[in-house]
Amino acid sequence: MSTSLLYHAFGIRGYEYTRTDYQGGQVTFTIRQDPKTCRCSACGSPEVRPRGRVERRFRSLPIGSRATFVALPIPRVQCPACQLVRQVEVPFADPRRSYTNPFERYALELSRA
Repeated sequence: MSTSLLYHAFGIRGYEYTRTDYQGGQVTFTIRQDPKTCRCSACGSPEVRPRGRVERRFRSLPIGSRATFVALPIPRVQCPACQLVRQVEVPFADPRRSYTNPFERYALELSRA
């Protein structure tokens, strides 16, 4: 699999594909973010220092009848400009949601049918 499939099928941009896991009828794509692209989620400053990672798993569009997930270790960063330690923003999912934006649209379309 390549990074372009993540972009074209799931709408995920700017991340690097790492691996695919198949377990219990589910598919999990693991991706990672290049540390050079991390920005402060409060002020947008690129001058940040790494402060660990938090693993998150997002429900994504199904492939056939298989449930599909995207696993991402989200970097935590400290911003010297605003003196905050925060997780970087994830553009393909809303904060505090366990599913991607395309999955949300898919579920809403199914509820209309």
